[in-house]
Amino acid sequence: MTVYTKTWKKKKKAVTDSKNAYESLSATQNKQISQAKNYQATITTAQSNIQAINDSLAYYYKSEKTKGKNGKTTTKKVKVKRKTPAKPSKTQQAKLAEYQAQAKSASSKLSTLKKSPSYKKASSKLKKAKSTAKQSKAAYDKYMKKRHATALKRVAQQRQENYKRFMAPHASLHATNSLTGLEVFLFATDESETNDSTATTYPIDKDDPVVDHVQRTAKTITINGYLYDQKAGKRLWSGTKDDVSGSGLPKKSCRQQYNNLKKWQFDGTELVYKSNAANDVGKRVMNKIYYKHLFMTNLTKTLDAPLLGMMKISMTFQFAYKAKVTTTSKGTKNNKGKKTTGGKYVGAKYITVKKGMTYWGLAKKYGTTVAQLRKWNGSEKVTMYPGKNGKYPVKLRVTQGMSTAALSKSLVKNKASTSAASTLSKIAKQLSK
Repeated sequence: MTVYTKTWKKKKKAVTDSKNAYESLSATQNKQISQAKNYQATITTAQSNIQAINDSLAYYYKSEKTKGKNGKTTTKKVKVKRKTPAKPSKTQQAKLAEYQAQAKSASSKLSTLKKSPSYKKASSKLKKAKSTAKQSKAAYDKYMKKRHATALKRVAQQRQENYKRFMAPHASLHATNSLTGLEVFLFATDESETNDSTATTYPIDKDDPVVDHVQRTAKTITINGYLYDQKAGKRLWSGTKDDVSGSGLPKKSCRQQYNNLKKWQFDGTELVYKSNAANDVGKRVMNKIYYKHLFMTNLTKTLDAPLLGMMKISMTFQFAYKAKVTTTSKGTKNNKGKKTTGGKYVGAKYITVKKGMTYWGLAKKYGTTVAQLRKWNGSEKVTMYPGKNGKYPVKLRVTQGMSTAALSKSLVKNKASTSAASTLSKIAKQLSK
């Protein structure tokens, strides 16, 4: 539950306003910025194409067999540098000349554009907007981080106060990313944990199945207990020293606490549940449950007795398994943490829909299919016709983005093949338009 304070609203507004500053550029300025990006993309693509062809002449791939610890032999392709670079074929010479011409032309146009006063003004305006947006976002993130830290301190303080004045097992719930320090306490009568897995089996003999694969499917936490408010606290723990919460219990009534739990459930809030251990007569320590990343899937209150300041409840939580995926702008990291370079990514091309365009014509022009265009953009009955306002959709995707490194590798593997070079050429031409 987020409390939208004046400070929060102010910092959030600053972030929103700074983002809107991008839209303050005029149509002409936006066009010039876009042109500069297209020229730079053409230069980058042409240089990558040239590098890919040069790599195919300087390197080749050969198969190498290696024996692993398990005794199995594996074969993998290894990139090897030639002693003497191979001579380019006529097709490759033509492509090299074409890419060099594209890079030279785009560089010239980019240089001319950057010297114009209107582009300098647009560039300066855009740079200032980016700087303001960055500063506003940094200030907002810093505020949210500080607010979260303050909330967690409040949660810890409340928990400590309540544990001193309340019989165990005393449990508490709060949002994982709490910004308010809101915490709900309850007396847990019993706690249970259920772990479910799916086992795939196959028979190798009569009535003797063998497990082939076991997959963990769910972890479920079930809590039964009571909510208390200060009325119950004064009745059950009379004589205890009052503090801010009053007998270590929240000022809110049971109904208000129950409503907080309902809001967490309906909002799908990620929760932290922690119960406090206690010593019984024989001084044996009771077990306790402490889990993060829980989502409430069921909340039930039972009214089977007239309880003053008390409410009997039952809760079920689903544990969320967190997967870590790390990516960078220069490449990705695999599941072993080793960095693998993906190369520069040439983004998908988007065009403005104009009257008379058809999916068939666009598919033929951009080297794709009508089915693929439908997959990217939806039915042509919707995208190729003006809406209620009489205007066409702003953008339509017509190409597939791809990694230049992947295409380069493909080209190196097969020197004679020009399919990869042809694909790169198409991308370069599209970006230059």
